[in-house]
Amino acid sequence: MRFRRYLIGLALCGLAVPAFSQDIGYYGIGPRVGVSSDPDQIIGGVHFNLGEFAPHLRFQPNVELGFGDDYTILSATAPVHYRFQVNAPIVPYAGGGLTLAFVKFDPDDRDGDTDFEVGAKAIGGVEWPLSGNNAFFVELNVGFGDIQDVQVMAGWMFGAAAGPSDTGPTKANP
Repeated sequence: MRFRRYLIGLALCGLAVPAFSQDIGYYGIGPRVGVSSDPDQIIGGVHFNLGEFAPHLRFQPNVELGFGDDYTILSATAPVHYRFQVNAPIVPYAGGGLTLAFVKFDPDDRDGDTDFEVGAKAIGGVEWPLSGNNAFFVELNVGFGDIQDVQVMAGWMFGAAAGPSDTGPTKANP
């Protein structure tokens, strides 16, 4: 059963590669923090703005580590955010992505079980620019599968200002 999950995850990642265009690249990085429900956890991580592969569709993968409720979850999510074109500094976005996670259940500090899980997330949030080509965001993630059911996250993006499209900011220097 686990082997099939690995194969499904690898196949989905392989199918996603041809979709990327020349606008994919490094545009920014930043920390993300938040809380989750079921399991109840404190979460910290990092995300990367890798640009748009179609108008208003940003690829923004992240890695998170969650602690609490007898679980430790290390996850990587490859979400795509549709950034709505609005005439305001605050830009709403919605999207989703595939999540791969190592989930360790360790009740009462005994040797627990570690599983590899594949899940999906639906994502909605808002982002607004800060000074110096930086941005701040808050988002709600709803998980499907054996990952956190709901996450409320906030974070910063350094080197990528918010706007209706990523075509405006220049690439950040790696």
